[in-house]
Amino acid sequence: MISHRDKVAVVGVGFSRVARSSGMTVTGLAIESCINALRDAGLKAEDVNGLGGASPPNAMDVAEGVGIPQMSWYCNFAYGPAAVTGLIEGVSAVASGMCDTALVYRSIVRPRPSKLPPVAQAAMASSAAMWPEAPFRAPYGANNILSWASMWMRRFMHETGVTQEQLGNISVTLRKHASMNERAVMRDLITIDDYLASRFIAEPLRLLDCDFPVDGAGAVVLVPAERARDFPHPPVLVAAANFGVGPRPNWEQWDDMRNQASKYAAERLWAMSGLSPGDVDVAGLYDGFTYLTALWIADLGLCKLDELGDFIGGDSIGLGGKLPLNTSGGQLSEGRIHGIGLINEVVLQLRGQCGQRQVQGAEVGVASNGGGPLAGAVIFRRG
Repeated sequence: MISHRDKVAVVGVGFSRVARSSGMTVTGLAIESCINALRDAGLKAEDVNGLGGASPPNAMDVAEGVGIPQMSWYCNFAYGPAAVTGLIEGVSAVASGMCDTALVYRSIVRPRPSKLPPVAQAAMASSAAMWPEAPFRAPYGANNILSWASMWMRRFMHETGVTQEQLGNISVTLRKHASMNERAVMRDLITIDDYLASRFIAEPLRLLDCDFPVDGAGAVVLVPAERARDFPHPPVLVAAANFGVGPRPNWEQWDDMRNQASKYAAERLWAMSGLSPGDVDVAGLYDGFTYLTALWIADLGLCKLDELGDFIGGDSIGLGGKLPLNTSGGQLSEGRIHGIGLINEVVLQLRGQCGQRQVQGAEVGVASNGGGPLAGAVIFRRG
């Protein structure tokens, strides 16, 4: 087992503006978040010699926009649990000595109605229909992640006995957290009645089970742990990080619908870190859909599976509870920036910089990204 336990530290975090419509490109948002992360770390662009992020945008364009003069490592990947993928790649690069200061980012813009002429839209649809699995999905209209996830959610509820009301409490609790976060796009409090009244998107998925699309980006600065105390903020060490990709990584052709890739991501994580689930003070768990968040809680061992419904349906996941969850509001309320917001929030919590939503005395945090057939998770601890 290869472990980079405590060899790499996060010394800076940054966000771009986060908005329903920012007027910026995915590249511009990435550049803005990287510049803000460097400012947070007290560094300049010329101090950076490693850069990694999901495509789009192109990492070379981001490097030029930030002003990085040369790099000994860069990574421009196209798939996977995006924010955690970049972080794991960056940690490996720094720990191995490929670079000594790495910037890792995730940038995303929400889908817009197409402005392409009908003939171009038809061509794109035809291209999508050429995916190998498309003929098997087409007869059922299962052409997007909502239709796939809804079936997994139904199976999850059947296997665990978790109810819609209990899942709804995740959405309600995270909105309360978001009300204390100036970055959050959705800050008005909601009730469980509001959740139950929200329309079905793909039954049993309701509107308030789904993350909120926005334009936004986030970035982190990574350095070797031995340098970490030379920076303005308390260092946060990466205790462990791990991918999870199970057999037949496809939403429909998965071998065991009772489990998702979060199970595989979690399996080695605690042994790699030298920590245990009981050490966790704060969590940022992927909330693309509420059931994914609940599943992460169980798969990471933060709650027993047979107690999961009561755990997420009560006060345990709120501030002051056993597991303060997604204290920024998460993707459900802060906005969907594909997991990087969850990572940055855990780092800020361990630095003690979250104001009225601060978890007092937080020393260990866990963040995750992804679900279905691909997932990743990382454990942080205060240095």
